[in-house]
This record gives sequence, C-alpha cells and structure tokens, in this order.
Amino acid sequence: MELLRVSDAAKLLRLSVNKTYSLIRQGVIPHTRIGGSIRIVKEELETFLKKGGEQQ
Repeated sequence: MELLRVSDAAKLLRLSVNKTYSLIRQGVIPHTRIGGSIRIVKEELETFLKKGGEQQ
C-alpha cells in the first residue's frame, strides 16, 4: 500500500494543491489521516479516477 502526500496526489490529478485540499475537505477525494497529516492511498486514488472522479 503506497501512501501519497497531498502534493503528490495533486500532481497525479493535475490540480493545484489548494484545489486538492478543497476536494478532500468536501469528501470528494478518499483520504486518511496519520498523525496530523493527510495521506491518500494510491490504489484508492486510482480507483477514484477510473470511476471518473465520482463520489462514492
């Protein structure tokens, strides 16, 4: 299981870091918190993208 920082996920999504944080706050992008940091499971992000970025 590979964990991505928000900045890395933003690059994959071709979005700004601020927009990525906004989508995380809205619950659009699946994520987890480890300590105080937000991390995104790469496989979950890929599944999210394959579904066209739809909310689950």
